[in-house]
Amino acid sequence: MGYLFFSILCYALNNVLWKKSLEKGSVSLIMTYRAFFTSLITVFGVVVLDLEWMSNAELWRITVGSFIGVVGLVCMLLVIKRASLQWVGIYNLTGVFFATIYLVFVKHISIYVSLLGGVIIIVGFSLFLCASRETQLKITLKEHVLLLLMTLSFSGASIIQWENLTAHISPLLILANQEVMVLFLGVLWVLRQRKKIDIIGQSKIFLKPVVIMSIIILLAQFLGLLGLKITDPFIASLVYLATPLTTIVFSVIFFKEKLSWKNIVAIVLIALGAFLVHCSERY
Repeated sequence: MGYLFFSILCYALNNVLWKKSLEKGSVSLIMTYRAFFTSLITVFGVVVLDLEWMSNAELWRITVGSFIGVVGLVCMLLVIKRASLQWVGIYNLTGVFFATIYLVFVKHISIYVSLLGGVIIIVGFSLFLCASRETQLKITLKEHVLLLLMTLSFSGASIIQWENLTAHISPLLILANQEVMVLFLGVLWVLRQRKKIDIIGQSKIFLKPVVIMSIIILLAQFLGLLGLKITDPFIASLVYLATPLTTIVFSVIFFKEKLSWKNIVAIVLIALGAFLVHCSERY
């Protein structure tokens, strides 16, 4: 269980480092810069461990999941560059509901507990929206659309990659594919914006934070896999519901963002709804 808790802290800290870096840096450059290091490390791991390769069909399925995940990452980074990190945590909690819709119709889990949890999530989310209108948490409609697309993308990618894991494909192969996809699309994005970005200057400025981010995210993923290996999968995934909540807490600590009592009640309701939705997998 300790592996999972440290993994959660690393994921939340990674989100904090993203926002701190993006306050003065380019989204496309920093995303690509970090992907360079993470893809280098993961591909090196695949080569050294000499992992069994996958079929073309499996490679295609993994690549589709990676591409969808990159779409979610881009949407998240575009939002947190200007908006509160708390919104990422809120939308990530609601993402449990979207993932459960898939489980209800495909895996035939209990629909009653899922619906109750979904209703509570909607009530909590509506309350959070109303409470944030007159605070520093207020965001634009465009940012809401980006966050919704982020949530759908992350949920879709996690479902596809979960199916890949159950097909006994090495997690390291999936991770390497994902990081290479981020690097490839990031390079194209940077090249398109090359006239607006001081590539060499920003590369020097953000070298240290990007290296730290690369180590932290890979450590989070590695600890998560260790925790999943020695813990019941249900408990492991349930513990991961704490990641968005930890992100919200970190946003208050590191960025001095305030939470009204209405915001706190809304977050509790969303977390409760996400818990019920997640527990429906057991019935």
